[in-house]
Amino acid sequence: MLKKIYGCFAFLLLWTELSQAQILPEAILGQLNSRDFSVNVALTSSAKTILANSSFADSEETIKISNLRPRLFVRADEDQVGSGLTLSALRLKIKDPAYQNWINYTGGISGWESLPAMAMQYLLNGDKKMAQLVGEYIANTPYNFGEHTSAAAMVYNSAIAFDWVRMALPKEMALKICARLVEGAEHLKGGVVTPSINHNYTFVSMYGVAMAAMAIHGESEAYNKQAAEYLGLLNHLLLDEHMLFETIKAKQGTWGEGNHYTPFVVFYPLLMTLNGLTTATSRDYFKIIQENYNDFLVPMSKFIIANFRPDLTLERIGDVTTRVVPHKSFLRPFIDLMALKINDQTLQGQIHSFSKQLSAYYGPDLVAEPYYWMMLVNYNAEIPDKPAYTTLPTAMRLGENSYEHIMFRSDWSENGTLISFLSGDHYTDHQHFDKGHFLIYKKGALVVDGGGYSKMYSDSWSNYSIRTLAHNNVLVYDPKEIPGKEVNKTEIYLDGGQRIIRGAQALTSWKEFNEKADALGLHTASVLAFDADTELNRYNYVKSNLTNAYGEKVTWMDRQLLYLPQADFLVVKDRVITPRPLDNYWLLHFEERPTIDGKIPETGVKDYQNASIVHSQRSGTLALEGQSVPYSGSLFVKTLMPTKRAISIIGGPGYEYYNRFAKKNFPPEKPFLQNRESGNWRMEVSPVKPGTSTAFLHAFQISDSSKKEMIATEYLRTPDGKLEGALFRSEQNPYLVMFSSSLDAKGHEQQTVNFPLKYKVKAKTPVNHVLAELAPNKKVKLIINNKNKGTFQTSSAGVLYFNDESDGVRRIRILAD
Repeated sequence: MLKKIYGCFAFLLLWTELSQAQILPEAILGQLNSRDFSVNVALTSSAKTILANSSFADSEETIKISNLRPRLFVRADEDQVGSGLTLSALRLKIKDPAYQNWINYTGGISGWESLPAMAMQYLLNGDKKMAQLVGEYIANTPYNFGEHTSAAAMVYNSAIAFDWVRMALPKEMALKICARLVEGAEHLKGGVVTPSINHNYTFVSMYGVAMAAMAIHGESEAYNKQAAEYLGLLNHLLLDEHMLFETIKAKQGTWGEGNHYTPFVVFYPLLMTLNGLTTATSRDYFKIIQENYNDFLVPMSKFIIANFRPDLTLERIGDVTTRVVPHKSFLRPFIDLMALKINDQTLQGQIHSFSKQLSAYYGPDLVAEPYYWMMLVNYNAEIPDKPAYTTLPTAMRLGENSYEHIMFRSDWSENGTLISFLSGDHYTDHQHFDKGHFLIYKKGALVVDGGGYSKMYSDSWSNYSIRTLAHNNVLVYDPKEIPGKEVNKTEIYLDGGQRIIRGAQALTSWKEFNEKADALGLHTASVLAFDADTELNRYNYVKSNLTNAYGEKVTWMDRQLLYLPQADFLVVKDRVITPRPLDNYWLLHFEERPTIDGKIPETGVKDYQNASIVHSQRSGTLALEGQSVPYSGSLFVKTLMPTKRAISIIGGPGYEYYNRFAKKNFPPEKPFLQNRESGNWRMEVSPVKPGTSTAFLHAFQISDSSKKEMIATEYLRTPDGKLEGALFRSEQNPYLVMFSSSLDAKGHEQQTVNFPLKYKVKAKTPVNHVLAELAPNKKVKLIINNKNKGTFQTSSAGVLYFNDESDGVRRIRILAD
């Protein structure tokens, strides 16, 4: 009896609301008279196990799809299926000042992308004319299945819009639209049935199929069965062992397709799919992630925020587009959706404060008008914006033992320094051959990623932009090396860089990736040591093994970065060991013309024997609608090793993308936009003679344009030959940074330095000592000028830090305790 009373009451509430909205109640009578439709989605045993172990699983192993509309992202008030935003809660936002920027859409129908925005106006104010226009467009406009991402967008945008306006459309039109949605889903289904587990096509396919499945449900028994089939395939893709959720869990919320595809074409369709399924069905996929997959949305959100530079543009990593400056995009509502679905109040505040800061920089220009609807369904103004995102760690290791993206910051301010470092595995063709590559930003991009994303597999892309040559790496030139295979009849030239990997992005599961990774050479690099002084931020350190990235021409290669945030000094050391003498080149790319020992290089290739200091600056302004960001950074780079060397400066018109071995420039098919920062100049450091063992040692001073010359910096080697490094003779904050001097080809463990150690330093003020590649977790006695300074301990990464608290000459002894 109570159920009947409740049902009548719910019907009266809905009738009243629809009457106020001028929506014909006859359009939904069939929905109200039916019960929620339970569909058996033919879950695999793995998916059943995941669901059964979740706190919200039911005993029937069925998933219910709501019979009420709307159901995608917005739910009917009386709906007992699904969870999330209700229609009445949505309409309350009309008068809430927090949402006023996104209420009105005036763009009309201008393609598939505009349909949800039009349909949202119907949900908000019940304008049946808008609903009719949306329905007619979907029913009468054929899909154009061209590029895959665009094809998927046609399907999911039309499915979302149809769900929202369905109650105002006649049955005949609805059936015609459903037929079109099925046509679209069938076109995309292959990406769900046989996915490329590491590639963006899988995600946009999933989004299209999921939205179509939820949209067609309830229109007929045949469409109910079709929706059940699609939902079964989706659950297989998401939940089965070794499939999508497990893949993202293994990568710890990171992704390797660069800062266009990763946020916009992978994470965005993933979270929108999960949100749509959670509002439309009885499964909360976000809770499944929290309970079974290490809550990978937490590191995913940190990964996204960490990839923003202090100027609030994205790092130029991998294949990127102009969306690295994310104005007129849907990036903010995607970030707000992460805040909405993360079960961590501290992180919610950090994410929310970051999204508000984006709006402060970009102004109303941040979210394009066709995406206003996403702000209304993804943004919750009641989520606190404290603590601020600036309380996030300044050093992050993201994707440990998988993607391996390292970020070091001095702080999170606009004037702060950001250093990004790449290591880890290779997954897709949108990754570049850039293991060990690093970028430096301070008041502008001081060290940049060369080239850009012109045309995939084109001459410029294949021979420059994705190659090691375009990155801040070491080249090992072997004239006997066989160039990579041609793609689309593009001739491939040697660049001395890392192996070209093609045809490895079609692996269908995480299990298949792990089974074939060794044979395909996908384990390209690994982090050997990582350390961050999290309490005082005195130093950050990483050492990476890059040997596998270069193939058989290299016996051993590693790179170390030791960053000193309080002084903005950086030391980079590289070891290159080859089976026979080969030419090595150490590369660094700049946006603007550098100077070398005070000289201005001419356009072309100019060699400077035994040169020392290269100075690069960044000038100009990034003009955003909210505020302008001035660029005034400065970088000094001093080469300390090899001692006998040539430094070449290459660049200027006709030489921006130059390959010295091919004697050819590889410009893009059309010029890159300025905000890509594709690099116009680079420096190359090479030993005078080729050898089998080479060490490169470079000291960096990162500053603003007020610094006109580099502080005195010198090479230092201990008398016993165990350690070598750089002494920064800053009057205020001097530092001594040293590494193992070993060139042992057997690798990391053989390069580790054991105690005792003995060396001498002369300086006017106390010096901070940072020693790397020591035996890890060892207690040591520190003796300075024969005085015992106490017991210290090396970190788990083998780093020892101390201040000698002395002046003049100090004799250092470090003994095993």
